[in-house]
Amino acid sequence: LMQLRSLAGDSELIAKAHEQIAAIIDNLMLKSRMDQTLETKAVDLNALIGHELEFFQANPTFKHKVEKTVDLAEGLPELQLVPTNLTQVLENLINNALDAMWQSESKTLATRSFFDDERVCVAISDSGSGIPSDKLEQIFDPFFTSKPPKGEAAEGEPTGTGLGLHTCVELLRPFGGTIEVDSEVGQGSTFTVVLPRGARCPGGQQPE
Repeated sequence: LMQLRSLAGDSELIAKAHEQIAAIIDNLMLKSRMDQTLETKAVDLNALIGHELEFFQANPTFKHKVEKTVDLAEGLPELQLVPTNLTQVLENLINNALDAMWQSESKTLATRSFFDDERVCVAISDSGSGIPSDKLEQIFDPFFTSKPPKGEAAEGEPTGTGLGLHTCVELLRPFGGTIEVDSEVGQGSTFTVVLPRGARCPGGQQPE
């Protein structure tokens, strides 16, 4: 009887793991399809955020060691964007948040969407090391990074090229988007993607 119960428990764990793997594969396929779409189309920002967070479930640190909170505003206006541009921005910002928390005992990632009469925003906050005030103006410059290059990092320390945030800015530029930053050393950072309400690529064409 104990063996039967054990087998039943194992079967439940296997079934649950199978469902999780299937969900990850489905999300990867969806993400791949979006990455191949370079046409401007109506974008549901909350749905993109959800897909991106689900994608990161494949990251063991994100899944098991990070406390996550999500607060998505209802009734977000649709935006006319190239979906892959926005997913790449979200991916870069979440990766940066995880890197910033690599030495933090308490790792917290908060994702929030909100809007007003003029703009639609998504804010990603971390409980990482924070950014010194004298570095804030440089973080979007190409090749500027506080991370060591590959080969010079300590064990487990994230490395960087200095192109992630610069790439984010360039991906948002065709739609009039910007990124605002609020950071305090030792307390963490918040990166807020700001898009004009009704944002669209000029002329309905894809960005160069």
